[in-house]
Amino acid sequence: MNSESQTAGLLAAKIEEVEAKLELLEKEIAEIGLPAGYDLQKRLEALKIEEKALRRNFEESQERGEPDAVRLAKIETLLRHIENEEASVEHEAHFLHQSNPSSVILAAQAAAGMIELWRRGIKKVLGDHHPFGSSVFVNHTHEDLVTDYGFNPEKESGEK
Repeated sequence: MNSESQTAGLLAAKIEEVEAKLELLEKEIAEIGLPAGYDLQKRLEALKIEEKALRRNFEESQERGEPDAVRLAKIETLLRHIENEEASVEHEAHFLHQSNPSSVILAAQAAAGMIELWRRGIKKVLGDHHPFGSSVFVNHTHEDLVTDYGFNPEKESGEK
């Protein structure tokens, strides 16, 4: 009886480890991106379903009182399968992290560089003055408006 309770405690610890590894794998696959990580994402979703089934079976076994050896053996078998599949997915994810960047990533980086170059050129030509999308009434006093734009309603009303 004592060995079965120790086995149950070890299984609970291993289930927690599996859950933590699945969370790390999910983050790593998200970093890879969808075109390359699509197959890994599907395998990860299947692993999550199996992990939930493992957790449910283990909890049902614990709720019944003293878990039987046959049920614990099945839970251990499922746990080994999940660990093996998890190691396989992790290996492939590490491999994809080492691969060269895709052409889409290179094109996006080139476009970002061109936009930055264009922005610096506009700033060099125009200086700190931003005529596009800025309102003449934001952060200006009446005196600034009169000196910058030459509009004085008091003068124009007196001329008519």
